[in-house]
Amino acid sequence: MILDLHDLALRTGDRFESSFPLQMASLVLGGASYEVLVPGNVTVVVERVVGGFLVEVALRARVYGPCARCLEEATVEVEAREQEFAPSAKDGWEESDLSAFVEDLVVDVDGIAREALVLALPGQVLCLESCRGLCPQCGQDLNRGTCECGGKEAEERWNKLRDLKLED
Repeated sequence: MILDLHDLALRTGDRFESSFPLQMASLVLGGASYEVLVPGNVTVVVERVVGGFLVEVALRARVYGPCARCLEEATVEVEAREQEFAPSAKDGWEESDLSAFVEDLVVDVDGIAREALVLALPGQVLCLESCRGLCPQCGQDLNRGTCECGGKEAEERWNKLRDLKLED
């Protein structure tokens, strides 16, 4: 979905607001694939300000995929919002100051929404905040009970690390 700011014909102080349906492709985070469902619409607000346009994109989404600790199915509800400034004239702006999602006053709404969603996600997608994960030795899901290996000692080559004394 793209939005051409030229077509809005806004004057300084004017505001445009609309909602659009959005289908988002799956995300790959840390090598794991997560499906994204946007049950409502994405809301786009454009305000004409001195020197350009302020574009805000907001959405609510559900993200489905493997838990980062135990690999069971996890669902995360996310509320995402992002603002981008689109200058009406490129004079005086460095290329790095300009948004990658706005070119010649044409806004990539899908791109802004995707970035907003990724930035709003927690550092790890978990099935439960208290998820205990998998046993590093045998792979048993520790949420379903203790493992058979009983947390055996790590390999001998790691034993020297126990003798390491770190000072504050």
